[in-house]
Amino acid sequence: MRKLAAILLSLITLTPNVAYGAQGDIGYFGGTSPGYKLTSVAQAANPDAKPVTKYTLPYKENIYLSGKPVLVEGTIELKPEEIDFVENPIGSYKESYIITAESEDGTSQIARTVDLNTNYIYDIGTQQLTKSSEITAWTETVVAEGNTYTIDEELSSFSKSILEDRAPGVTYYSGDVYYNAVYTDVTGGDNKVTMQVDARVYGYDQAFATSETQRRNISIDTGTNQYYIEETPTYTTYRDMLYSSNEPQAISLAGNYKEIARGSGVVQYNVLLGNDLLEEKDAVGTFIVEDSPRVEQLPIPSLSQLMGHPAKSDVERMYSMKVFDVNPRGFSANQPVTRGEYIEMLVKALQIPVPKADDKKNPLPKGLFNDISEEHSLYPYAVAAYNAGLIQGGSVNPYEYLNREQMYVFNVRALGLERLGFGADSNYTPFLDDSKISPYAKNSIYAANKLGIIPADGGYLFPDKYVSYADCAAFLNSFFDYLRYDLQKDYNQYMMF
Repeated sequence: MRKLAAILLSLITLTPNVAYGAQGDIGYFGGTSPGYKLTSVAQAANPDAKPVTKYTLPYKENIYLSGKPVLVEGTIELKPEEIDFVENPIGSYKESYIITAESEDGTSQIARTVDLNTNYIYDIGTQQLTKSSEITAWTETVVAEGNTYTIDEELSSFSKSILEDRAPGVTYYSGDVYYNAVYTDVTGGDNKVTMQVDARVYGYDQAFATSETQRRNISIDTGTNQYYIEETPTYTTYRDMLYSSNEPQAISLAGNYKEIARGSGVVQYNVLLGNDLLEEKDAVGTFIVEDSPRVEQLPIPSLSQLMGHPAKSDVERMYSMKVFDVNPRGFSANQPVTRGEYIEMLVKALQIPVPKADDKKNPLPKGLFNDISEEHSLYPYAVAAYNAGLIQGGSVNPYEYLNREQMYVFNVRALGLERLGFGADSNYTPFLDDSKISPYAKNSIYAANKLGIIPADGGYLFPDKYVSYADCAAFLNSFFDYLRYDLQKDYNQYMMF
């Protein structure tokens, strides 16, 4: 599974009540890392996958105590801690960050260990998690420009508060970090150097990508000089998907898809007020940290009946991702998709935790739905969708054919971005057949159009048209590509100064 820097990540846990961190992979001290790699297709399919208890990432950070940026490179170590916030909606857990880094010439170093105690409160009504952290231990030694600085833990303070909003398919979060780090300049006669930092944190965590950006304002007072720096650390991890053709002619496989987990971190900085020797060209800059990608080969079935079909590659991608599970030999691209099938597809693709039917400790709830029995193969997926907020109890209508407007409502609800369409029910959407859109669906369809995840046929939506497997594959690929590549732009590309 994946991450959590002692924080709670959200994605694939083995039970729907357990969560990991959604923040922390770059720490809160101005550096960045490529982030922990997302859960692969094989890991997601393994019901016995074990949570990560510790991981170490490449790391870079600027030291500003001398009034100029000094780049150091090393590692950040994080220790995830699992919590059950549904069973225990009020509680606490520990966070730990161990950072060691050195400049290329070896003259500047950081050795920092920070332990936090984080108290959390989960509001089941809003599905929001509030987390507030304070320092329990802080040791740090910094060497920069020939001077050695040590943290004065008694005089220093740190406060972090994060609010998570847990949509069915994405966990969004925002928050603030404030700290006052007081250093003793051991080399300079035990003078005190104070660094004040206030930072705004934004991010999200989901099956296809994770991203976080921090906006940091730094003020440093050495007693004789004052420095001011703005910096924006960010990182993104995502699951890329590519097709590779096989070169040999005498091979049974023409080719297959492969998933490549990639990650990178970037920091942009601007020293607005530095020391007198700082040249203008050195005051502004960017540095990047990357990790080697992880590749996973994905199986691809034989779909000879789709030779020449425009949806062939889209359908193959869905099979490779294990989103489609219809027997390939009997697959028909024109067969309509049912509501029950689509709910199961979204649960699988978005890695929404599916409860085990034979779990005696956490048995499946009964009586949630009046049209799906507890013995039905869809039932655990419907329970997962219900727990996540993707569907409501009562009637699921699993055998009813899915139409386009229903599909877009599901997709936008999975994103948790219905608010982007608020007010659309009293206005017209941009589609020529707007009058055919059901009132309940207008907000979601308006939001989907705003996000660019809704294709139109010559300006028409055809809201009541049934979604075939060919259409479903094309629409889902567009939706997943938004999650892979486009959502992150709001959190890094558009926020870099």
